[in-house]
Amino acid sequence: MAEKNPVVYLLHGEDEFAISECISGLMEKLGDKTMAEMNTTRLEGRSCSLEELVGAVSAMPFLVSRRLVILTHPLAYSKPPEVQKRFKEILNKVPDTAALVLVEEHVLTSERDKERNQLHWLEKWAVEAKGHAFLRAFPIPAGANLISWIQKRAREAGGQIVPQAAEVLAELVGPEPRLLELELEKLLTYVNYARPVEVDDVQYLTPSIAKVQDFALVNALRAHDSREALSILHRELEEKDAIPIFQGIVYQFRQLLLAREVLDEGGLDDDVVRQLGIHPYAARLAAEHARRFNLSDLEMIYHRLLEIDEAMKTGGMEGELALDVLVTELSS
Repeated sequence: MAEKNPVVYLLHGEDEFAISECISGLMEKLGDKTMAEMNTTRLEGRSCSLEELVGAVSAMPFLVSRRLVILTHPLAYSKPPEVQKRFKEILNKVPDTAALVLVEEHVLTSERDKERNQLHWLEKWAVEAKGHAFLRAFPIPAGANLISWIQKRAREAGGQIVPQAAEVLAELVGPEPRLLELELEKLLTYVNYARPVEVDDVQYLTPSIAKVQDFALVNALRAHDSREALSILHRELEEKDAIPIFQGIVYQFRQLLLAREVLDEGGLDDDVVRQLGIHPYAARLAAEHARRFNLSDLEMIYHRLLEIDEAMKTGGMEGELALDVLVTELSS
């Protein structure tokens, strides 16, 4: 008898790039891309009722084996206790005709709590529902793990990068898997996949994204000053290509988002410095600017950045046009 596939997938952690790849893999298993999209429903836990969730996972798939339901921020159903209980009941009853993907943007249980055997309630549910549920954490790789990750991605892409070059790339870009992927693709193309990427290649081609501290464009976007934002953008485009500018914007907004989350949890500037893992001056600057945004706005902006990134990577939008659209949208 064939082993049944899980019907609930709990994906948690800060590495949104790896999570998006995992979800893409699930969609590919549905077959034709158009049919997969037709059978995919995306929900947001902070605005979706439990009744809507039940309706989504109960809907029958159309010409594919099962429907894919992607629910972000499932922890919105943590409180009160009766809501959490009802949510777990729904998870236990997800039918085989659905694949419910729960996406939480933080690792649910810290290493310290794991050592104490104190699992987060949602992770504990997934462990106990083994077979029915699939559980995977996606922490941001760091240190030696980040260097290994870069080398592994290079091999998977059909190329190579020497350890010293991977170390320099990690230092320049920082723990940003999506940006690292873009830089790595550029570097492998530069060496035509014919030889390993060397340190000189990285130093020649890769901007020091991790050290970007100029928030001028972000400030103009925050102030909804379209004219100023477009003026800054076009000045930068005279000196740089669209891709590194876009990468810098993504990097800055990710730092603001992480800083805002720390602040909303009652953290101070020193906590932001520890969480971001970048130069203390840059981290404190991020905390200062994060206070001028609310969390929901930053999440909306960051997800829009990821959509535009996808459009640029697939050829759906040219770089300069994508930046113009982005700046116009965010400053409107």
